[in-house]
Amino acid sequence: MEDHYFKVPGMSSAFSARICHALLRGQTHLGWGGHIAEIGAFEGRFLIALAIGLHEQERAVAIDRFDWPDIHVNVRLDERLRLFGLRDRVDIICGDSRSMKVEMIVPKGESKGFRFFHIDGDHDKTSLMQDMALAFSCMKPYGVVCLDDMLSPAYPDLMLGVAEALSAHPDWIVFCVIDREDIAAASKFLLCTKDYAEHYRAQLSETFREKIWEMDAKFATNHSLVLTPRPRLERFNPGGTVDTIQS
Repeated sequence: MEDHYFKVPGMSSAFSARICHALLRGQTHLGWGGHIAEIGAFEGRFLIALAIGLHEQERAVAIDRFDWPDIHVNVRLDERLRLFGLRDRVDIICGDSRSMKVEMIVPKGESKGFRFFHIDGDHDKTSLMQDMALAFSCMKPYGVVCLDDMLSPAYPDLMLGVAEALSAHPDWIVFCVIDREDIAAASKFLLCTKDYAEHYRAQLSETFREKIWEMDAKFATNHSLVLTPRPRLERFNPGGTVDTIQS
């Protein structure tokens, strides 16, 4: 995957792609099948990284308006999928996700068909909430929803949308925060239903133990694992001394 990742234009980090690819492998190992989807597929960088992990009979769905930065972006996506030998495994849907229903996007007419859903839409609070509701409605019980550009200084209102969406869907929680690589390769949130959160936290903690930040992310209803490319943490003691916990 990493040999080809940066050959495809995009802003999602390789660090987050490795983590999400590992989640898919873990699901496959347990026999947890299903399709994958991405809202905001662009030229396919993150989608291709995910689709490489597809099992037999599983499909990827690429959803986008394909009108930015020009009207030929879907042509370039098609070319890249062919280059990686994935074109026959990917359904390309051109349209506005805010107007889509479950039956319009799930392959083979399965109402709860997805095991992984990446949301990287138009970065508007209301749009994000609508995309999250769409994703939640078509996930396998063990499905994972990944939100891009979280905590980005460019889109601060997205966090308000996440909070509102989770309040409206209390069975879903953030189980992992994937820290940014830099200002452009922003953080991602990984979400699942409460019944599977501990499983996924344990899997990622085992696979990426050297990338765990030793402070949890504190959400209103739960604490979340934090994975970061460069863990660093200090403890400030009475008297002014400082202990390095992670460096």
